[in-house]
Amino acid sequence: MKLLSVLLGLVLIADARADASLLGDTVDAGMYRTIDTGKGVGRITGFGLDSPFVVENGAADQKSYSVAYTLDVDADRFTMDYRNPFAWGNGIVFRLTDLDFSNGASLQSLIVDTNLVGYGLTVGADYVEINLSGVHGTRDAYFSGQFITTAVPEPASYAMLSLGLAVVGFGARRARKARQG
Repeated sequence: MKLLSVLLGLVLIADARADASLLGDTVDAGMYRTIDTGKGVGRITGFGLDSPFVVENGAADQKSYSVAYTLDVDADRFTMDYRNPFAWGNGIVFRLTDLDFSNGASLQSLIVDTNLVGYGLTVGADYVEINLSGVHGTRDAYFSGQFITTAVPEPASYAMLSLGLAVVGFGARRARKARQG
C-alpha cells in the first residue's frame, strides 16, 4: 500500500503542465473586409497592423489601428481599447492569428470581457476572429480575451506515467504469483 501511495504521488507530480504562453511568439493581427462593400475585399492595411509582431508583456508590443483602437497582446490574453467613437461596416472582422503557444498547446476557447454589443466570435486552434459587422461603440469601448488552451503534458510526464504503470504492473504480477504458489 505504501508503494501505491508513492507511485500515485509520482504520477500526480508528473502530470504538472507548463503554462501555455505567447511570449516571444510572432503573431499577426489585422482588420479584414470579408464582403465586397465597394471598397474591395481582403486585408485593410497601413494602420499599424500590417505586419506580424513579437509578443511581449506590457505595452512594448502595443499596436494601433488608425485612431480607432490599440491592441495589446500578452502571454495569455489580448486587449483592444477603443480611442474614439466608431461604427464598423458590413463584413469587417478583426483576426489575431499564428497563436503558437510555447508548450505546443492549441487554443480551445476564449474568456471574453467586453462592453461591445453585437459582435461575433470564432476561435480556432491558432486564431481568434471577431466579426465587427455593424458594431458601434464609444471611446470607452473595450474587448479583452483570455486564452484558454488545451493542456499538453510535458514529455517528462509521459516518462513518469510509463514508469509508474510499469511498477504497478510489476507489483500486481508479483502479488498474483505469491497468491498462486
